[in-house]
Amino acid sequence: MKELQRILVSGGGTGGHIMPALALCEEVREKFPDAEIFFAGRAGSMEERLASKHGLEFCRIPSSPKGRGFKVIKNFFVNIAGFFKSLALIIKLKPQAVVAFGGYTSAPLLSAALLLGKNAVIHESNAIPGRVTRLLAKVGVRVACGLDSDHPIMLKLKKKIRKETRFAITGNPLRKAFSEPANDLAKELPGYNESRPLLLVFGGSQGAHNINILISRSLSRLKDNFPTLQIAHLCGENDIETLRSAYENVKLTYWLFPFFDDIASLMKKSNLCVARSGALSVTEICACNLPAILIPLPFAADNHQLANARVLEKAGAAVIREEKELTAASLSETILGLLKDEEKRRSMAEAGEKVFIKDASFELLKFIMAV
Repeated sequence: MKELQRILVSGGGTGGHIMPALALCEEVREKFPDAEIFFAGRAGSMEERLASKHGLEFCRIPSSPKGRGFKVIKNFFVNIAGFFKSLALIIKLKPQAVVAFGGYTSAPLLSAALLLGKNAVIHESNAIPGRVTRLLAKVGVRVACGLDSDHPIMLKLKKKIRKETRFAITGNPLRKAFSEPANDLAKELPGYNESRPLLLVFGGSQGAHNINILISRSLSRLKDNFPTLQIAHLCGENDIETLRSAYENVKLTYWLFPFFDDIASLMKKSNLCVARSGALSVTEICACNLPAILIPLPFAADNHQLANARVLEKAGAAVIREEKELTAASLSETILGLLKDEEKRRSMAEAGEKVFIKDASFELLKFIMAV
């Protein structure tokens, strides 16, 4: 692999875009300690906060979703401004590669990189390549995918991009914490007992209201049938007080968090999880050998969360329960069935390990530099 001196990375909007981008930056720092890393995104955004927290130089680029009505015109000009700002930034920085992980900044940044003849790469984390990924692939952007699938859209993209230097399944980059031993959770989870089963509930970086409601309505049955159960619930900001009342009423051992910093350790200590199936979530689940009940977000673009979940289901690593057919009774029945079947959970954990692409950050870095 040739020497990397300067790279421009972008990922924004949600943790599913930002965390893999930060994981790549970690890998660059490890493999090329003298390389300059720049992180691009929107001003005042989550990506700006997290990039700054990780000591990365942040470059502000205006960008916006398409919107509706009058906002279509307004946002069009915002993105045009973002395109010209991207041109100026790339000319100034002279990066060897421009890599985007999704978010509104991806399109203007990669379009500018293409126009300037730069090595432009988009990382698609989901089992179904998104519209922006498919469009940019047509005009020459190189594509790295995090999840391999037999979905027709993925198969069509593979067929169109025949050159190995333009397409690869690299896996989804994860932070180094996921390859390290779990930390002790006693401080973060007061009263935690490692000998008792731990159920982890989470809905992604923003929480998931419908999952929160289903779990709150399942608590009595879970307590009656599995009184030793402990639950760590990452619920987002909005439902925390309502959930606290529900947990207190049934007297289960529980911990509620809007967000949990050491999610890797929490996953590794858990016996089972109930989760959405965003690309980052399913990758982390597999990395931690964690049996999962996946409830795909029903309104995700192209129903990509269902496609992500299908990758794990096909391997035997997860059980899918679609939200439209799910009740508190059926969810609690699924949870109890798996908690009582240790052999089933063991086989799910082993299957997840086979799905997970180890060293995804390094695989992606090799793909980026293979031109």
